[in-house]
Amino acid sequence: MAKPSPEQLARINQLARVPLTEDETYVFPAKLVGDQIIPRRFYRLTPNFLRKMAVQAREGVSLLLDHSWSNLGIMTIPLGRTFDSRLQMDGDELALYADHYMKLGQEVGDIKIDQIAEGIDAGTIFDTSIGFTVSSQTCSICGQEYFGGSCPHIRGREYDSKLCTVDINDGELMENSLVFDGAYPGAGVVGMSSIAETQSSVKWEALSEDVKSLPSGGRVFYSFSGKSGLDGFVIRQEKNNEAETQAKGDDTVNEEQKAALAAAQTQANALAAANGVLGQVRAVLGVESDTDIPAKITALSAQAVDGAAYKVKVTEQACGAGVRALGDAFNVEAMKTALSHLPVSEIEKIGASYEAQAQAALGGGGRHTQTGDINLPEGAVDGKQPANAQANAGQKTTEQLQADAKEAAIAALKNTGRGNLLKEDK
Repeated sequence: MAKPSPEQLARINQLARVPLTEDETYVFPAKLVGDQIIPRRFYRLTPNFLRKMAVQAREGVSLLLDHSWSNLGIMTIPLGRTFDSRLQMDGDELALYADHYMKLGQEVGDIKIDQIAEGIDAGTIFDTSIGFTVSSQTCSICGQEYFGGSCPHIRGREYDSKLCTVDINDGELMENSLVFDGAYPGAGVVGMSSIAETQSSVKWEALSEDVKSLPSGGRVFYSFSGKSGLDGFVIRQEKNNEAETQAKGDDTVNEEQKAALAAAQTQANALAAANGVLGQVRAVLGVESDTDIPAKITALSAQAVDGAAYKVKVTEQACGAGVRALGDAFNVEAMKTALSHLPVSEIEKIGASYEAQAQAALGGGGRHTQTGDINLPEGAVDGKQPANAQANAGQKTTEQLQADAKEAAIAALKNTGRGNLLKEDK
């Protein structure tokens, strides 16, 4: 099954609520529609509307089966989603392509996504058809609104040898459906290689103010909106014979314009790479929007400062316990260096171990007496307690106990491979 590239997965995870992995994501490209006349229906999508659809497909529209939304009473749950798009010239046709993704292992109703993916790979599921709304559709003969206006023409008929079509100028792309027979010729699942080969010879360029620089017969596509105003774009196809191009030169664009176009292309490539990195950053930080990234980083930075301060505190406590357990033999600076490379949880364990050794060496503090009968036992001579050599040999002073505990702690430190933490005897 087709897996996404790292760049595709980054773009997909900009749309996914929970980041997807390469192994659970299935991707495929499809041709959605173009600007040619739809046979028998005599509708035509204008380049301006196709460009708007391309933006909407890049933002993500639903992937359905057979336009299920249009059948009342039929459950409509998307099987997947678009995540990228491109406009390119297929001969004289301006065509819109989109990349789709589905999550493997899911079931929608009684439909298994893995089976759909297998059908696409096998070529048994291949046709597609878009669903869209229309807000402006005009007559190609008179330019008036075809429905509800004063247009006298009928689509499909010729007037002075000119065919009447309904030109769809604006609307909204709602979805793309896998169907058994699509209406638009050529719409359907395509191979990745065919898109890459065609796309490599096509470039989008912002329209220069000097329209004289355009080649004769060049096509210009405009988009108008209240947010961006009027924007013009040109599709330029590279010549196949590069040697011939270099020999003849290109007199339609001067050197200054070429440099400007190259700079614009570099900026576009950098922007695409930055968007991919941002998608990965959002996934790591667990945020949904780019605007949430600064706040998340600020919160994590504050937590990092608190964590660093706590690590210093725990390190100081561990070294203090080491000094109490081993005395002058304990190398504080070496210990701090060693602990600086460990997580806080490990430092806490080491500190607790030294604290236990210190308690054994120093005791709980203060003098402790044992309770019991203070009377001399029967048979004592001259008022003295009978000698008990074995008992006396088993009793040690506090200083002797501390020395023994210190020797045991030093031996344990050497056995664990941390003998470098001991000061050398002078």
